[in-house]
Amino acid sequence: MKRELSDSEQDRVIVNSIDLMLHNFSLAWHVSDLLIEYACTALPPPQATVCLLGEGRSVEIPGKNCGFVTTPVIQMAILDCRKSLEFFGLTCEAKTGSVIPIDKRRKDDLGIEHFGLPWATKTQLIGQSSAMMPVPLEMQLVKVYHWSNKQLAHFTLSEPEIKLDAIRDVCKAMIDAFQRLLFDALRRPRPRIQPGNSQIP
Repeated sequence: MKRELSDSEQDRVIVNSIDLMLHNFSLAWHVSDLLIEYACTALPPPQATVCLLGEGRSVEIPGKNCGFVTTPVIQMAILDCRKSLEFFGLTCEAKTGSVIPIDKRRKDDLGIEHFGLPWATKTQLIGQSSAMMPVPLEMQLVKVYHWSNKQLAHFTLSEPEIKLDAIRDVCKAMIDAFQRLLFDALRRPRPRIQPGNSQIP
């Protein structure tokens, strides 16, 4: 097993990678919720305008629909789900529909053990989160993981389906997993994740 990261190295990984990922999980969660709401009322998807504001030139990018914003947010969250499972020492097996331990790490992989913590078990990862979900979390994780393999990581002839409620639930679960299994375990303060529930009407 590789050496543990120093405190400063842990800080750098958390700030540069994990915090950003958690923000995108939150954004994908809330975007999925909104798109589900529109679909349930048989409304067309909302429009979106992106405003880039700063001390330099500001830019406004209008769109006829929100897909040019929501699609990359959701796709990145799906890839981050796969990456996060492997960070915790887990993967998904499509044939059995199960979350299972990974076989081994690649030489340059970064995992939870580099923070001085053991690999997570399936029960640790999904136990508390699953109780809050309308569909068993393990099933949702496997669907999202399989979709990332077939639709994002490779060009394939497969066309698996993925529903927004699965993406939403998995994003919630990944935020919860990092809070419990990494930040709480290290006795670090939980990060302030944006956007939070209080920021979404």
